[in-house]
Amino acid sequence: MSPAEEVTAGTNGGIRREVRTILGEPVELANLSRSWSTETTSTHNISSRGARVTTQRLWEPGSLVVLKSLRSDFWARARVVYWRSFLSISGRACIGLEFIVHGGHWPAGD
Repeated sequence: MSPAEEVTAGTNGGIRREVRTILGEPVELANLSRSWSTETTSTHNISSRGARVTTQRLWEPGSLVVLKSLRSDFWARARVVYWRSFLSISGRACIGLEFIVHGGHWPAGD
């Protein structure tokens, strides 16, 4: 398996294998279920179906979010699949997002 592939448990309980691109892209997250301000952060990796994003906030699995690239026209409405804390990095965590609908394009590599 190449470093760009990740094996994960699918939401249907199965195993899926999909190519993920390692990409630290600046993004803005907004929780559609709450009225607090947006969070500016970055992606860790992306695929055609979702993204892993770093965060300083606690996110409930199932929460609906809007993700917007700060360098391109890419946007997505997504569902939080998981939230994981990094104990070694104070105050940081990551969330797994499953895209429900998305549009635009990620920026081309520099």
